[in-house]
Amino acid sequence: MHHHVASAFVSPLFPHITRKLRLSFDIDMPMETPPPGTPANVLHSLISANRRRAFENKEFLSSIPLAGIHDALSAKIFAQSGAPALFLSGFGVSASLLGVPDAGVTNLVEMEQVTRNVCSAMRNNQCLKVTPPLIVDGDTGYGGSPNMLRTISALASAGAAAITIEDQAFPKKCTIAAGEKIRVVEREEAVQRVRGALRARDLHCERVSLSTSASTSAGDGCWIVARTDCRLAFGFDEVVERCLRFEELGADIVYAENLQSIDEYLKLREKLDRRTVTMVAQVQENTMRNGSEKQREGKPLLDAKKIGELGYDLALFGVTPLQCVIGSLMSVADQFYQNNGVIESNVEVADEQPSMIDFEIVKRVVGFDELENFERTYPCG
Repeated sequence: MHHHVASAFVSPLFPHITRKLRLSFDIDMPMETPPPGTPANVLHSLISANRRRAFENKEFLSSIPLAGIHDALSAKIFAQSGAPALFLSGFGVSASLLGVPDAGVTNLVEMEQVTRNVCSAMRNNQCLKVTPPLIVDGDTGYGGSPNMLRTISALASAGAAAITIEDQAFPKKCTIAAGEKIRVVEREEAVQRVRGALRARDLHCERVSLSTSASTSAGDGCWIVARTDCRLAFGFDEVVERCLRFEELGADIVYAENLQSIDEYLKLREKLDRRTVTMVAQVQENTMRNGSEKQREGKPLLDAKKIGELGYDLALFGVTPLQCVIGSLMSVADQFYQNNGVIESNVEVADEQPSMIDFEIVKRVVGFDELENFERTYPCG
């Protein structure tokens, strides 16, 4: 028997929606419970507990916020601040490790090493009672079938609780930065990519169980997050179709990127099985000023509470920490040279407002303008 939450109230956070929100999801999830002691098991338990709280108190509908960290230090800081789970951002790793745009430049070896560093820093932090599970950006799998096998095995072994696999064409590019120029593979190729990732995960688990005497390994049961970036390329109806196919394949988490309205969030969640674990992302494209949440071109900016009320389990804020880091470094750099190396501050760190900058500035700093100019002048495929 499945317990499910079928919300019968109109959300106070969305007073402009006159009809009742259909926020139905099962406490039970469709996948098998990952082996105890593994990162995937911690993630499973976290989502299950969050659903149960909503079942017991319908007013407590909130998704789990995921901060997009980019290195071991940022992971450690967010973990110490109480992060329930974290997301290793490909955008963040590209920017912090190489100083380049998220455009298919980083490779698996680099992503695997950062994953290991992040997981090690959190495991060795004695202040943490529980290590937050880490969802890792696996891009497109970094190539064809052999690459997919290696990607899933390497990131799972490095400590990932889950790995995202997306349907962009290679070389991929940050969805928000690419906009309507996003390049996405056809539906059947996207489905085949997810099918390959799921099988690669199972083969990895089989090899681990045969090669170790321990009852469990960090890579056991690693979840696969099936992600579609097709919204601006093929439209919302195609988003729904791909998510339904990913769900049918048995993806552990279904993730739609760059939805354009609250109505789209509602419609997609209503189409999916209430047991399916779901994830959406938010990019705070413009810095909030005077409490305004207005985004470029009217796209909504939703917090984790609001996303939970729309029926989603996980709310990713993939570049928010990086926006603050870059903003802070730019501010400090200016003051450093103005004051001959001395940084003045009369305010306690805890009381300071984050030096967050607009996403357009982040794009400029990491080099998207130069990349686009080069692509226009020297198209290489």
